[in-house]
Order: sequence, then structure tokens, then C-alpha cells
Amino acid sequence: MIAVLPDQSSAFEAYRLLQCHGISPEHLALVGKGYSNPDSIGLYNPTHIAWRYAKRGMFWLGSISTVMGMILYLIFSIKLPNLEWHQALITIASTSALIGIVIGGVIGTLYGWFFKSSLSISCRSCLDRGQYLLMIEGSETLTRRGREILDDYTVKPH
Repeated sequence: MIAVLPDQSSAFEAYRLLQCHGISPEHLALVGKGYSNPDSIGLYNPTHIAWRYAKRGMFWLGSISTVMGMILYLIFSIKLPNLEWHQALITIASTSALIGIVIGGVIGTLYGWFFKSSLSISCRSCLDRGQYLLMIEGSETLTRRGREILDDYTVKPH
């Protein structure tokens, strides 16, 4: 569970309130200026997330398209003018690899940005506005209890 708090004093007050209600500090993380860094709790920079998935897409789609290019060459016996069979095979395999790398990079970037970074983007947006995040990690019962305790302290979305 993530609670958005408007300023440092209310964030610290909410943190202490949860501790007073018996929620252990190992289940809590306070994120914001002067407290934990978003990267240290897993809210990585969306650009880094997108780049990580772009690299994976480039590797896998590049590898698959290289193999597919070779298989298609062998199945259809594609002839390229003025090239021996092994030169044509290398040309077709490397061309299909480049196309696969480009397509894999685009797909990986879009996947990383839109599907894997959405929580990080919204949380970092709150932090950029000067708000603080109080995160509770644990069982469903623990997070539900924390939500009930903090209901009056959170910033309501507009």
C-alpha cells in the first residue's frame, strides 16, 4: 500500500501513528526529501526501466530474427546476385537481425515505459510536487489495517 502525504511533518506523523498502532518499522518505508530514495525501495527511474526492456527486446528479437533469416534462406534457397551461398546467408541473416533489433528495441521500450513504469511514474510525480510517500509492505491484513489507520492523513486525488 502507498499513502501520499502532503508534507514532511504529516508524513512523519503518519509513520509514527502506524508504529503506535503496532505496525513494525520493517514493514514501513517513508519516501521523500530527507528520507528514503525512490530507487532504494524499487521505484526506479522510468527511463532506466524502459532501457532495460529495450535491451531485452533487442537481444531476443534480434536473435530470433537472425535464426529465422537463416532458416528462410535455407528453405527457399534465396539467391543474391554476385554472392556465393555463404555470403548470401550472412547478408540475409545480418539484415534480418538488424530489422529484429530495431523492432525489438521499439517494442521493449514501449512495454517498459507503458506497462512496467506506470507506478514509478505516478509515485515520482508525487515526489516531484513535494509530497511524501508512506509505503506499507506485508500481508493483506496488515496493509488493510494500515489503510484504515491512514485514511484521514492521505491526499485525495483530484
